Amino acid sequence: MIVRLIAPEMRSTPLRLTGMLILIFTFSSLVTFGIAYLFLRNTIDTVLEEQLNQSVVSYTSIKDANDLEERLIADAKSVDPSVMIFTFEPTAGPTISNVTSFPLIAGLTIVRDADIVPAHRELSDSYLAIPAQVAGGRLIVAQTRGQIIEMGEVFAAVFLIGLLPTLLIASTVGLLAARRARDRVEAIRTTLLDLTHGTLTSRVPNVADVPDDLEQIGLAVNRMATAQAKTVASLKQVSDDIAHDLKTPIQRVAIQLGRLQNRKNLDAEQAEIVENAVIETEGIVRTFQSLLQIAQIESGRVKERFVPVDVRQLSENLVEAFTPIAEESDHVITFASDQNDAMFVQGDRQLLSQVLVNLLENGLRHVPSGGAIIVQLSQSNDHIELAVSDDGPGVPTAEREKVLRRLYRLERSRTSEGNGLGLSLVAAICELHDAKLTLADAMPGLIVRIVFPIKS
Repeated sequence: MIVRLIAPEMRSTPLRLTGMLILIFTFSSLVTFGIAYLFLRNTIDTVLEEQLNQSVVSYTSIKDANDLEERLIADAKSVDPSVMIFTFEPTAGPTISNVTSFPLIAGLTIVRDADIVPAHRELSDSYLAIPAQVAGGRLIVAQTRGQIIEMGEVFAAVFLIGLLPTLLIASTVGLLAARRARDRVEAIRTTLLDLTHGTLTSRVPNVADVPDDLEQIGLAVNRMATAQAKTVASLKQVSDDIAHDLKTPIQRVAIQLGRLQNRKNLDAEQAEIVENAVIETEGIVRTFQSLLQIAQIESGRVKERFVPVDVRQLSENLVEAFTPIAEESDHVITFASDQNDAMFVQGDRQLLSQVLVNLLENGLRHVPSGGAIIVQLSQSNDHIELAVSDDGPGVPTAEREKVLRRLYRLERSRTSEGNGLGLSLVAAICELHDAKLTLADAMPGLIVRIVFPIKS
């Protein structure tokens, strides 16, 4: 159960922290049990060593060889080898022992039962043995370590019966609590992403005003979203009012200038002044419309009409439409793609067309006569890349972020057409489509890369 809960979601911080605490608790418990077991085992081994020394002393205290032999023969018949083993090899005569064979040792040694040949009786799993020289022969006395083995079994039983259920219960409860925290964090993250992308109605669900940090964060996010929605609504109202109030006067000015331009009694100087006024008015209208379009895009409401759009067909059609315009200004526009199949992204077809139109118009405006503009498309497993490059003067590295701002224009572009909103509009559309926009050096010229994510 624990593995099923942990495996697919370890990227979650609450789950990772819970898993880390479970591992720390398990490790510390094992270390504590291990230290306690080793301490008790060493204590018992020390006691056994003292008992062995006392046994050796009891035999070495017998000075007469015959008395020692009688004592050893009697012990061999009476002492259970599962408790104590002794074997005596005299300089002459048969070995006296309560087992058939015992390995030779040098000093205090732990001997396993597999190394001992029993005399038709069961043995303990291990013994602590010590050798000694007694009455001209070699004596080995071994004491069972069965109590240590039993103690290890008791520790294992305590661990399995006591610690493991506790660990299982704590892990299950901890992981369930961590999953609940993870779900709440994910709800907050999703709400913040929605707000970032312009969905101002998004709120963190099921939050209460209780002394809980995640609940308080959720409430703070909801309050911020409410305030942001009110601010945006106010700005929208102001924008709508400005648009309504300025649209009609600008149209009236344009109409009046059109009437004045059509008069036949204007001299050359007057006609030139009127023509310049008409051009400037048209520029004002274009700038005004672009600013309103950017504001509409940044509101995020356009996402509601997103559909799959074949950017390969769209790009090919626009390049074909711009080719005659490019030929008139002595430019060359080419299109290339790494595949012939359709390349679909989720988006608004009109806005995606606006991106490529702005980039092509920008290239035709700034690339000198005779220059080339290349539109390239490529697709991988998780993204589609649209790249528009030219061999014009390019954009200095220090200026590449600035040209994406509204109304910003390079010094050398001050005398050329445009209102400084083309690339800022492109940037707004790319952000709306979750696409990454980068400007780089085409050596020579500028290359604009737009990477669209492929969403399943």
